[in-house]
Amino acid sequence: MMQNLFKAILFYSIMISQSSNDVYYIRYFESDHNFKADLSMLSTDRRGKAHLAVSYDEFDHPVKIERVSASGVVLKREMLKYDRNGRLLERGEYTENWKYLSLIVYGEDEPWSREYRTWRYKVNEPMTFNDQQTHFTMEEDGIQISKIVFQTVDGQKYGQVELDYDYLGNLYEERWRDLPSARVIRRFKYKFEYIYNYIEPHMIVQIWEFGHDGQLISNVAVDMAPADQLYKTPPPRSHNTLDEADIIEREIKERRIMVPHGGIIPRTEWDVVILVTGERLLIDFVDVSDNGVQFRMDQEKDILTLPLHRVRSLTSRMGDVIYPKPIHLKRQ
Repeated sequence: MMQNLFKAILFYSIMISQSSNDVYYIRYFESDHNFKADLSMLSTDRRGKAHLAVSYDEFDHPVKIERVSASGVVLKREMLKYDRNGRLLERGEYTENWKYLSLIVYGEDEPWSREYRTWRYKVNEPMTFNDQQTHFTMEEDGIQISKIVFQTVDGQKYGQVELDYDYLGNLYEERWRDLPSARVIRRFKYKFEYIYNYIEPHMIVQIWEFGHDGQLISNVAVDMAPADQLYKTPPPRSHNTLDEADIIEREIKERRIMVPHGGIIPRTEWDVVILVTGERLLIDFVDVSDNGVQFRMDQEKDILTLPLHRVRSLTSRMGDVIYPKPIHLKRQ
C-alpha cells in the first residue's frame, strides 16, 4: 500500500525536474565519441552535418543534449540534472513539448528501487546497489509510467515493474518481476469505483495484492479523500510539501476498509502474440527489442525469444498494441 505514496512523490519529482538549468554556453560535437573526448567543432562547421548541440551551466556541466540531423532537425532531446556537488541525478529524454519519453534516475536512494529491494532481498544480500540506475519508460502523455527497470552500476538488470492503465487512465495492474528470470514475484490489481450518493462524489480504490506464487496476500478498499479535503494548508502553498501524502497515509492506517470476504479475485490475463503463420499464443510478455519479443509461457521457467520477422502482432492484456507500434504513438 505504501508504494502509492512513492508514486505521488515520484510524479511530483518528475514534474518539478522539468524546469531547466540556466544555460551559460553551447558547444557542438560531431559525434558521441567526440563529445566524450571533449573534442568540439566550430559552430560554422556544423551546417549540413549531423551533430550534437550541448548546453552547459555555470559549473561546466552539460545540462541539455540535442541530436541534430544534417538538415537541422532535432531528432532527440535529453536533459541532465545534478546535485550541489555536481553528481548526476537524472537524465531524461523528452519531446519538444516537454513531455518525457524516458527518464534515468541515479543512486540507490531512488524510492521505487529501494521499495523493490526491501521486498526482494534479505538484509545481508551480497549484491551492491551503490550508484545504481532506475530506468523509467513513459506513456505517450509523458506523465504515466509504463515500465521501471532497476540496474546495478555494472549494467546488471535485477528487477522490473510494469504498470498497466485502463481506458480512463486509472492504474489497473502492477507487476514486479525478478530479473534475469523475469518471474513475477509480486502483483497488485486495482479497481477504481466512483460513488455519487454523497453531496460530494468520492472514489473508493480496491487493491488486491498477490505474492510470488500467485497467492492472495491482502484485499483492501480505501475511501479516497474528496479533492477539497486533500490540502490542510490553504493556498498559497510553498516548499516541496505534499499535503495529500499525509491524508492518504492516514486513510490507509486509520480508515481502511478490510473486506470481510474473499470477493471476486481478478483473474490473470495473458498477452497475445499472433505469428505470421496465423498461430495465436497466450504469453507473459517481458520485453521487445531488435532481437525479438521476449516472453514466458505458463509453467515455464525460461525466457523465450521470438524473432520479429515471425511476429505479426503483439497485444497486451489490456488490449494495447505493443508490436508493431501504432503510428499515432510515434515520437514527436
